[in-house]
Order: sequence, then structure tokens, then C-alpha cells
Amino acid sequence: MKILCCADIHMGRIPSVSHEEGLSSHASWDAIVGKALELSVDVLLMAGDVVEQDEHWFEAYGPLLSGLEKLGKAGIQAIAVGGNHDYSVFPQLAKDSPYIKILGLGGTWEHVDYKGVRFVGWSFVQRYMKENPLASLNKDLVDTDLPLLGLLHCEVGSGSGTNYAPVPLSSFSRTSVPWWVLGHIHKGGIQKEGNAFYCGSPFALDSNEEGSHGLWLLENQENSSNVWKDPLFLQLCPYQFETCTVNLDGVATDEEVRQRLAQTLREFAALKQCEGNLLCKLVLEGSIARTLDISRILTREHLESLWIAVGACTVRTLPTCVDHTVLDIDLEKLSEGKDAIALLANKLLDEHAIQLMALHYRRLDEESFNARPYQSLDQTSMSEDEYIHLARQAAKRLLFSMVNSEQGGRA
Repeated sequence: MKILCCADIHMGRIPSVSHEEGLSSHASWDAIVGKALELSVDVLLMAGDVVEQDEHWFEAYGPLLSGLEKLGKAGIQAIAVGGNHDYSVFPQLAKDSPYIKILGLGGTWEHVDYKGVRFVGWSFVQRYMKENPLASLNKDLVDTDLPLLGLLHCEVGSGSGTNYAPVPLSSFSRTSVPWWVLGHIHKGGIQKEGNAFYCGSPFALDSNEEGSHGLWLLENQENSSNVWKDPLFLQLCPYQFETCTVNLDGVATDEEVRQRLAQTLREFAALKQCEGNLLCKLVLEGSIARTLDISRILTREHLESLWIAVGACTVRTLPTCVDHTVLDIDLEKLSEGKDAIALLANKLLDEHAIQLMALHYRRLDEESFNARPYQSLDQTSMSEDEYIHLARQAAKRLLFSMVNSEQGGRA
């Protein structure tokens, strides 16, 4: 049996991608249907968040029904579970389309046997589900001689504080299900030490979703219907977001900056071996001449217009970059004296002073996240080294600004 697996399509949401023509809110769904027909699979599994949310129902529902009909008439059975975005849409979909089977609509585990394979699944019944759904899995559902596959939308490895069906990774291996097909996390991949994999979003929805995106293929081992081959990833997305670090150490002119950038992008594209558009967020590093102004050399307009062809890949840069470059100045020399520049240069040379500044940054972060307006945001904790880097960069930028200004006292 050939089974195609996907999740987190988010139909109704148009991916935030420049330089991609014809992207609609159902472009990835159309591509999924096309790939399923091309491969002549038996089943299409969808692990939740097929539709973005209720307000996108009108623009997503027609293409969704049409695609399911194409699959059904080709003999491809669609089997799905509801996620935190489409829990309220799926009950109606189950009534409107005879070509899809949605498991666990009432928040209880269900199964369907199709062509000699048992599929078990559970669906969200509301936007937030704080309990581990595997804790309520009826063992009778998986007590069978049939080949098994599980389907679930959840957050793996999270504690009880999450709102999205937290499941410890070890819970999967304690079941008799050989493979669990998961949705919710947009970065696909097989979970470590587990018999589960996230499908990831089939198309990257924005620049934060880096890496390859697509579908997963499951097949029986030859001469053994009860044993599954390892899941096989299939690239589907026609573009790929990546972060490219450009070392500008030692450059002294505008032309040298452009040459180093072009060379790095070519090497990066060759390493990635990507087809289609490779969309790069630039991170600039290195010590550069004091006369250079990166913000003038690499304006938003320049970055938006830059592209380089490397084989079957077109490399493009995102319109903003992260500038971690430092100006080539002598801190020891600047630290001599008693003016503001000397005082700041001395702080940069003092590791203890930098650590105190980093501690101040950490406290500001914590105070911000504890403030009521920001409590609903996801908190991304940084390491001590990251706070130290942030403090050092902020101090250097202030120093460089002072040195290069007429009021700084030194030119």
C-alpha cells in the first residue's frame, strides 16, 4: 500500500513569499492533490490544520471539496483528523464530502479499516486541548493483526502547560502502532527515539519556516504487509527559505562587499542543492572598514532586486538583513583618556562589565514578557552567551556611532 501524508496546509492563508507568482490560498492543496494522483497512492492522510480557521472557510471550502472529489474518483481515500485550526470546520466537511473519513470528531479515538490497514485517530473538539490524547487511547482499537498507522495533531515533548494536546515522546513507543503521522509543528521530520514523524507544512508559509517542505510517503515492506518502510520525504514546495551567513571580514569597499556577497550566495546555493527559488535571509558578520556604511550598500531596494542563478536554483535575498558586522577600530587605543569614548571602550574590554550589561538585557526581557500586553506571546529564551553577544553588539554600535560623529571628539 502507498500512503501519502501531509498536515498543516492552512488553506485560506496565502504564503508570505515574494517572487512567487500564482500563489493562492489553496496552492499547496492543489499541489498535494496533483502529487497523490501522480503517484497513484491508495490513501492521503491529513493530520489536522487543513483549513486556516473559520473566517477562511469560504475561500478554502470549494477547492477542498473539489480536490477531495478528484482524489475519490481516482480511488484515493482521504483520511484525516482535526487540529486546533479546523476543529469546527471538519464536522461539516464530513457531511458534505463522501470522499473523506475524519477520525475522532467527538474527541474520542476512532479507527477505520481500509484495504487491509487499520488507521486510528483523534481530533480536536475545541481550539485548546490541554490533556494528553494518548492517555485515553483504547487498547482494543490497536489490538489487531492488521497493519497499523496512527494519526494525531499534537505537541510532542511539551509539558502540561501547552494548549495543544501535549504528548511525551515516550508515549508513542509505548503503543503498538508502528508509525504515528503527526501535525501541528510546521517543520517536518522523524522524532528522535520515537516511532512518530511530523509532516510539516507542505509549503513554507513565511520566512520563519526554513528548510525543505513537502509530503511523506509510507509504503509496506516488500513481501510483508505488516512492516512499514521508513517514511520517505518528498519535496513539494517550489521555494525554500534559509539563513545565509556572509563573512565580510576585511572588506574595505562597496565593490568588495558586493563581490563577497555574490560569492557566498553561490557557494551556499551549491551546498543546498535546491531547485526553484532559494530565499535567503542574510546575516552579516566580520570586521569591516570604518568608512563602510552597510545600510547604504545593501538597502531594501537592493536586496529585493538581487538574484543569482545557480544551476536549477534562483537565489534571492529577503528585503531585510541582520547586520552583526563591527567596524575595524582599536579598542585599546580608544580606551586611553577620560572622555565618553574612552569610558565605553574600557567597558567593552572588561568582560565583567559586559556580563553586567547582559544581565540587564535579560531582566528587561523578563519584565517585558511578564507585562500583561505580552503574556500571550510565545517566549523564546536566549542563552547567556546570546545575551552577552547582544550587549557587546549594542555597546559597539554606540561606540562606532560616537567615533564617527562630529560630536564624538575623534575622527
